[in-house]
Amino acid sequence: MGEAAAHMRLVDSEDLFEYPIRTGERLESHFFMTWRFDRWMHSEFRLLADKEVRAVGFDLFCIAQKESPVGTLPLDERLLARLVGETLDEWRRLMERPVTPLYNWKECRCDNGQMRLYHPVVLEIAQEALGLRDDKMAKREADRERKRIAELPDKMLRAGAPKGMTEDQTLVLQFDQFLVDHFDVNGQRRVPLIRKALEAFELKRGGLDWRAEMAR
Repeated sequence: MGEAAAHMRLVDSEDLFEYPIRTGERLESHFFMTWRFDRWMHSEFRLLADKEVRAVGFDLFCIAQKESPVGTLPLDERLLARLVGETLDEWRRLMERPVTPLYNWKECRCDNGQMRLYHPVVLEIAQEALGLRDDKMAKREADRERKRIAELPDKMLRAGAPKGMTEDQTLVLQFDQFLVDHFDVNGQRRVPLIRKALEAFELKRGGLDWRAEMAR
């Protein structure tokens, strides 16, 4: 390893920061990132680095969003050079500048034991993106559930359920959960399946072993 690689040995292994994002976490649709331009405009890196280093440094911020774990970079200088599209000699030349492309990147330990580089601001961006993704997924799931329950009474009627049963919100919710637990194999709630599930549900409400009864 050359002098540039020495920049990557920042702390003793016992003091390494434990990176909080798991290796398996993915941001498949992560095609943009939140960028606080005022922070960037007044950052030490932007104010102190020359334009060439600044450009490569910004590329690294973006590249890290697609690495694993999200928000990290490899330690190997050969990989870093490849990621930013530079030769190893050119990368080493950039790393000899007073302010390098890895300004404020620090070594960390990932959940799989691998040592990588992280940047506090890039980590913050990645955590925010993961939080937004989780919120979006939760909202989407809640919307699907509301739609599923809203459509269920009509399907129950068409499957032969008494009208009074379809107007009882408590029973509808109980039947929906029964479907989820026992009949929603592929998410398709066609009338024949609803009819069969209604029969099983009524047996269960009567205190019978609906599986044994329907197996006869």
